[in-house]
Amino acid sequence: MAEKFGKADAERTAEELEELEHTAEAVGYGAVKYADLKNNRLTDYKFSYDQMLNDKGDTAVYVLYAHSRACSILQKSGKDIEKLKNEAQIVLDEDEEHKLGLHLLRFAEAFEESCINFSPNVLCEYLYGLAEKFTDFYQECKVVGSPQESSRLLLCEATRVVMRNCLQILGITPLDRI
Repeated sequence: MAEKFGKADAERTAEELEELEHTAEAVGYGAVKYADLKNNRLTDYKFSYDQMLNDKGDTAVYVLYAHSRACSILQKSGKDIEKLKNEAQIVLDEDEEHKLGLHLLRFAEAFEESCINFSPNVLCEYLYGLAEKFTDFYQECKVVGSPQESSRLLLCEATRVVMRNCLQILGITPLDRI
């Protein structure tokens, strides 16, 4: 198993082991919470660890990975995002940019519906849709090093912020790295 992660436990620093433990705990607890909250509170569902920990589909693992990917892109850019917020603007030329931008605008509506109806599953549906649209966006639109880098970094930042808010509202620890 150690080969899977690249280092034997003996070679890991205490800090790396602590981060690995924190990540495993956050993913585990997040997976259980998300699996419960994504279901309508008035319906039954089958409890399955295999489904909860799947990295594909409507799971916390998938959503947490999308969030960490947004963080990674922003970090990799080396740009001062706060400065970009004041100097650049988001331009939605590509289809994937447009779809992601429109989905981001629906956050307030999804949050309000979730609160009014006591239905956290609505927020989970929104979050999963956001993760899907973000995944499509970063697979189809080069961010770092592209002529549209500033605009796309701002779109990544907006996605990161909304995802982080959704995860925190649901009681799930957002992860910057997985």
